[in-house]
Amino acid sequence: MKFPKLYKSTQIFKIALVIAIVVIGYIASVFCSKMKSLDASVELIATSNQTQLELEKLLSIISNYETSLRSYIITKDDVYLKDRFLSRGEIALNIKKLKLLTSDNPIVNKDLDSLQRMFDHRFKLFRETLTIAKSNNFDRNELNEALLKSTNFTNQMRAFVYKRINTESQKLKKLNDNHQFELEDSIVSAFLLVLLSLLILLLSFNKMRVDIHELKKTNDELKFLNHSFNNAEKIAGFGHWKYNLDTQKYTFSDNYYRLMGVEPQEFQSNLENAMNFIHPDDAEYVLKTHKQSLIDHQSTNIMLRYVLKSGEIRYIRSVGSFMRNSLGNLVKVGVNYDITEQYQKTLELEESNKHLKAINSELESFNNIVSHDLQEPMRKIQMFISRLHEKEAHVLSDQGKEYFSKINLAANRMQTLMIDLVNYTRTIKGDKVFVKTSLEKILDQVQADLSQNIEEKQAKITVKNLPVIQAIPFQMEQLFINLISNSLKYSKENVVPKISITGEKINGSDQYEDISISDKKCYKIVVSDNGIGFKQEYAERIFMLFQRLETDSKYTGTGLGLAICKKIIENHNGFIKAKSAPGEGTKFFIYLPKNS
Repeated sequence: MKFPKLYKSTQIFKIALVIAIVVIGYIASVFCSKMKSLDASVELIATSNQTQLELEKLLSIISNYETSLRSYIITKDDVYLKDRFLSRGEIALNIKKLKLLTSDNPIVNKDLDSLQRMFDHRFKLFRETLTIAKSNNFDRNELNEALLKSTNFTNQMRAFVYKRINTESQKLKKLNDNHQFELEDSIVSAFLLVLLSLLILLLSFNKMRVDIHELKKTNDELKFLNHSFNNAEKIAGFGHWKYNLDTQKYTFSDNYYRLMGVEPQEFQSNLENAMNFIHPDDAEYVLKTHKQSLIDHQSTNIMLRYVLKSGEIRYIRSVGSFMRNSLGNLVKVGVNYDITEQYQKTLELEESNKHLKAINSELESFNNIVSHDLQEPMRKIQMFISRLHEKEAHVLSDQGKEYFSKINLAANRMQTLMIDLVNYTRTIKGDKVFVKTSLEKILDQVQADLSQNIEEKQAKITVKNLPVIQAIPFQMEQLFINLISNSLKYSKENVVPKISITGEKINGSDQYEDISISDKKCYKIVVSDNGIGFKQEYAERIFMLFQRLETDSKYTGTGLGLAICKKIIENHNGFIKAKSAPGEGTKFFIYLPKNS
């Protein structure tokens, strides 16, 4: 992962910040510890210096005392003896100071006790020497011996004190060295502390700058989205509202107001103001449904009417559901959208459906009329024509026979037309129950039904690779009856009709108008013949109602057969198209969906 991505991650930055704070805390504690250690070191150095100073003072006092004593011996002047008691008191005060300075060191205190005893002994020697010097007839040798003894003891004291001073000097040197190390260490700690603090400050400042930039960018995007959403509401004709169950406050969007025919934020967002625009006949139901949903927290989906100030009535669909916001408050969020146009179209559609039902009823009546009321007289006409032909044909003139033949042909054509009309209405009105259907079995039945026509034409029919599909069996039977009958009807003279009905695989994709058809989605069935064919420009016209091509008059038809075929294929959500050329036969391509 790249550093910029890590840096932009708030979670990573929080972890880094916590680690940095811990490190700063550690360095700060080390720094505080070093400062305390420095304070202690300074105090120890000061104590050591003071100790040396006090020891030096003691030596100085003894030296001054000896000098005063010798001056007195030489001069016999009492002025040299006047401060001797003061000096002794000063020594006692110095030793007391030393004991306070070294109170935490038993060894030094023990040495100070020894030094105190030495001072006491030294003052004893001072007194003895002074007594000898004050006598009128003193022995010079005795005085010299006393002075020598005092001098030797003073040297011992001086050696003892210097030893103590040397110890303090060594201690002071060590303390100075430690102090210097701790000072340098403290400087390094302080530098690291300042450096790390500055680094965190810079990173935090930069992160704040980036966050502020991102926040501004997000706010701008939110403003744009909010503006876009408001425009979308306005264009789509819906508005949204919210009710916070904890704060008991409503919020209406701008277009929510527009749906009620007023300007945005024209009145305060609350239930009472919104209810003023609801149709009086709907108000009680709307209010009851809404309040009940606030109790059981169930979604609502109701239709209501707004009565605008202009008196216009708008039909509104209101949908609401519950969710929790970022604060954990339960909020009902609803959308109201204008369905006035949709409602009016629904009414129009219902009216159209009623009209369509009436037409279907009339069509069914027509179908019944064609099936029974018209076919029965036609059968009687054909029956009487047949009897006349059997019993009276020999008495008719040639012209009468010709008229009689035309009457018979017209009656047969009328009978065929009525049958085709019945079949076509069946494809429209019939029950569309899809069952698993074997097309090869259907073709076996069709060939049996058309066996007489097939034998008359001596036609050869080939059936292979037909699938088993979900279909309406009787319509599939009608489809292939019409297609085979069409091929037999429009066969060439003196040429054995050859009709092939084959299931083929779709390689790549076939095209029907602008629809791409693949083998994955559809079955492909090809019905081909070697008949007279037709111009390709008529490939769509042949599937229209009552449309016949300009062919020889001997090729009779009603113009309904292929229209019925197309309707059957449409009932199965499929497609049919034709490809032909005059004298080259015709191919019908049938596409039926695999998942009907």
